[in-house]
Amino acid sequence: MSKKVLFIGLDGATFDLLDPLISKGLMPRLKEFTDEGVRGLLETSIPPITPTAWVSWMTGKNPGKHGIFEFLLRRKGSGELPDMPVSSRSRDGLPFWDILGLMGKRAIVTNVPCTYPPAITNGLMVSDFLTPRGRRDFTAPESLLQEIESRFGPYELYITEVYTKGKVDRILDQLFTELEYKTKVNRYLMSQYGWDVFATHYWGTDRFQHELWHLLDESHPFFDKKEHDANISRIHDYWHAVDNTLGEMFEEAGDDATVYIGSDHGFGPITRFLCFNVWLIQEGLLVLKGDPMTRLKRAFFKLGLTPDLAYRSAMKMGLAHLRLSVGVTNRSKLLKVGNLLMLSLEDVDWSKTVAFSKGNYGQIFVNLRGRDSHGIVEPGAEYERVVSNIIAKLGALTEPGTNQPLIGPIWRREDLYSGSHSEESPDIQFLPRDMANKPLGTLDLTSNKFITPVYGNSGDHRMHGIMLGRGPEIRKGIEVQGAKIIDYAPTILHSFGVDIPSDMDGRVLEEIFTPEYMDAHPIQISEPLAETGIDNGQTMTDEESEEIRERLRGWGYLG
Repeated sequence: MSKKVLFIGLDGATFDLLDPLISKGLMPRLKEFTDEGVRGLLETSIPPITPTAWVSWMTGKNPGKHGIFEFLLRRKGSGELPDMPVSSRSRDGLPFWDILGLMGKRAIVTNVPCTYPPAITNGLMVSDFLTPRGRRDFTAPESLLQEIESRFGPYELYITEVYTKGKVDRILDQLFTELEYKTKVNRYLMSQYGWDVFATHYWGTDRFQHELWHLLDESHPFFDKKEHDANISRIHDYWHAVDNTLGEMFEEAGDDATVYIGSDHGFGPITRFLCFNVWLIQEGLLVLKGDPMTRLKRAFFKLGLTPDLAYRSAMKMGLAHLRLSVGVTNRSKLLKVGNLLMLSLEDVDWSKTVAFSKGNYGQIFVNLRGRDSHGIVEPGAEYERVVSNIIAKLGALTEPGTNQPLIGPIWRREDLYSGSHSEESPDIQFLPRDMANKPLGTLDLTSNKFITPVYGNSGDHRMHGIMLGRGPEIRKGIEVQGAKIIDYAPTILHSFGVDIPSDMDGRVLEEIFTPEYMDAHPIQISEPLAETGIDNGQTMTDEESEEIRERLRGWGYLG
């Protein structure tokens, strides 16, 4: 019998949530799986963002090589144009399933982020939630979509419900639907088509924690005991259904298959937002224009006319659902009206601006001459002085009312990234000491204050997800130490006993394999395989790009 490997991605899964559910007896299949195999924390990418992490997982490479640092791809030298949503054409490097495909192995890949438009060397693919709405080309071959929908109905590609107090059932209804639908499709594909490696992604586990973390966390400022009591039974049912899904997938793969489970990042509560463009204004590093319109907008800004106010007002009126229900055309009109009244990076005087923030979890870009369209900071000594100055200022920030540092680790780009795309990364990357504080940057100026109480999502990403494995070549009862998300691709390749390309940054987690397997299959390193080649061409229309950006804002991924 040929070797089979199944990977199940539970987006955002964390032992902090799973272990208590296991202790309550709600996830017996996961407990049995853990008892019979290996488990450990899985350190994610920096920044800990879904597309960055999943592309690191599939390629075994750091973002400096694969080129994905955010949900949006910065357009070089085009400060006036909106950033483009990432896609499969904006990533560099072969995913592990294509490496195996070149060796004659057949793969089925479903719903993994950053796989639209779909392309696979040998097998089948269903793309992910970054597919533009209305597109029917998110399967490979394209005819596969009709085959699936003829059996199971319209494909459940998106999760659109967001938290509104008193309406938790709407979210749970959709999470159950996504889980059940995708499991039926997965089992059908597994049973009807030959495969050597099957990789699938479940998104609902992430959306649950973004929207409903506070229902399980009594310390969260959003926690409401009545709401908790009214929904906890069905919440437990959902996670038990996740466990049932794991069991069904295990059975479909068969006892001889090697099964891995992993997540792209962990999760935890968020209680405050940090707007670093406000901080940069306060520090004199980001300067606004002095024209009459900008001065008027700044006056409104000081009075509190900000996206923060607009969203909080919508929540109080029970209209939080509008963040995902406003049509793109109407939303674009609203944004144009908003830009007439609210400050944004369009109001920045780039001739005097040294740095700006764009992206989540702590990203600062220097306004560098020769790279940025209106750059003023000279490369070399001046650049180094600016970076050192900003790092020192970040290190001096303290939690309000305490002497505790606000910021944890701080990196220069060269500390984190290597490869042909390193120059596209933030000049300074950092994380809060306590990640209950979430830096926002993509929406330019969300608030007129640097630190504000959280709104919208109650949970957000953490640096450690989960890694679990079980199979004939996998040891039992081992707690894995120091595993990183880039280690998954070489480790899956090693389960097939094939060579590891030398340009992978991850390592084979050899400690999870039995001594007998390692003796029979010593790690072999091969020459790098040909890159897929990054393609920044237009893969979707401007309207489709804007629709995706609006969905990302609605889900809280863009601040």
